[in-house]
Amino acid sequence: MELPLITRRLALRWPIESDFQTLVELWTDPRVARFMDDFGPRDEQAVREWLDLHSTAATQDGTHLQLILTRRTDATPVGWLGLGVSDDPTADWSFGYAIHPTHRSNGYATEALTAALTHLDVTVWGECHPTNDASAHVMQSAGMQELTPTTNRRFRHPAPTP
Repeated sequence: MELPLITRRLALRWPIESDFQTLVELWTDPRVARFMDDFGPRDEQAVREWLDLHSTAATQDGTHLQLILTRRTDATPVGWLGLGVSDDPTADWSFGYAIHPTHRSNGYATEALTAALTHLDVTVWGECHPTNDASAHVMQSAGMQELTPTTNRRFRHPAPTP
């Protein structure tokens, strides 16, 4: 996938140093941690290590995408979308995302996920906590189909063939 990936309102690009403070605010927010379980950095030092790792060309190897969602109008970072090779047999890749608390309820997650799914030529799955209706709505709105329920709600794109 060629980056930046441009949508109607967003540009999805690799992380850069100036994203640090936004990422700290995003990943240390308890509302993000509530649904992300143990995924992602949870303190400033862990965010620093994550950014140092993912803002280098060496980690941009085609096995994953760590994308910063920015508004096209002013380049403000509004969230993160991470996609990568999955060990789960449900699909080739899996993903996670988080939207900065001040930018939620604007449809940015749906817009970014839809764009990524459209441009990837692999099957992709994601899951959310059973009570996270907002995340389930994002995946459904992006064209993913809900699979048979497990402990968490799981979605796949494209839909499995019968």
